[in-house]
Amino acid sequence: MSSSNPSTNTDFNVSIGADNSSNQNNSQQSISIDGIQIDRELIVQLLTKHLSSNLTQSQRYKFSEAFEIYLRERSKGNRKRFVATATRIYNNFIAQFGDLHLDEIKHCHGTQYRDAQLARGLNPTSIRKHFNTLNAVLNLAFKHLDIDRLSPFRGLHIAGVDEVKRYMRTITPELLEEVKHRLLIRKSQYKLVALVQLNTGMRISEPIFARREDLILKHEIPHIWVRKNELSDRKTKSSIRAIPLIGVSLDAARELDKIAERERSEWLVPRYAHDNGNTSCSAVINKYLRDLEFRSHMFRHALIDRLKSCNDIPTRLAESITGHSSGGSDFNTYGTVGYSLQQKLEVLQRIEV
Repeated sequence: MSSSNPSTNTDFNVSIGADNSSNQNNSQQSISIDGIQIDRELIVQLLTKHLSSNLTQSQRYKFSEAFEIYLRERSKGNRKRFVATATRIYNNFIAQFGDLHLDEIKHCHGTQYRDAQLARGLNPTSIRKHFNTLNAVLNLAFKHLDIDRLSPFRGLHIAGVDEVKRYMRTITPELLEEVKHRLLIRKSQYKLVALVQLNTGMRISEPIFARREDLILKHEIPHIWVRKNELSDRKTKSSIRAIPLIGVSLDAARELDKIAERERSEWLVPRYAHDNGNTSCSAVINKYLRDLEFRSHMFRHALIDRLKSCNDIPTRLAESITGHSSGGSDFNTYGTVGYSLQQKLEVLQRIEV
């Protein structure tokens, strides 16, 4: 076949013959395209792949199906908060765009979603978390549905993500003593939780979602365990740990245990042992300490400041108390015991408030 206009020629001269140029005895059938000999088997393979791809693409999947895959694969272990957060983000996206087919979702949908969330006043850092979820939904669906595609939301720019930082007052020893004194007045459950945080640096969700059985008082070194349960989803191995209790933190834990026993509760802090209980407790603590410009998460910052000020505490030992993990060599991940309660106790006694 040929075209009368060479400048717009899209047809080819095709002929099938035998390619005997290399070996007359081992000739193989070939296809000549514009005088170029191409192995017939290669052409067959390319056509088969092309037709198979078209057949696969005829099956179209919707975003709702991708989200179902995500929940099925990622929400195991009764992760109620995880499901609630993911569902809220999914509902936001569906409300704005409808249930799109996966092949219809483009980068522009991401920018439009970003702009809509910014317009309603959402923090840029929170919007980034939304896209972490949306990317995870799409990437997992593409993998399970054997779709050769990357998330169209990857690398989406969100202005202000690294700029939005809440002011935090410098935490001095004098400020901590003032906070401690305030919390010791007419103790209630939220004040007892804050006192536990004072000398442990625990995230507020950790004592709030602890079971009574996680508090070990009848031991040479009283301590509290941080581990998974119905309310608490510990995402990393390093976050699961035992922390020694000392001073006012130990006294506060004992009082919480007595309250839980009176209320016949399996939870250490019955008043806040429910979904979003940590948020409620944090809000009350923040309000109570507002005039001191102190918030519940600052207990964690304060303990880390005190650890750093010692200048000789191994980072890994400090992390075994705070529940952080900075990665590193195999030396940091091998072994079966970890740091002992005694080692952690000696560190905490040096920085006790």
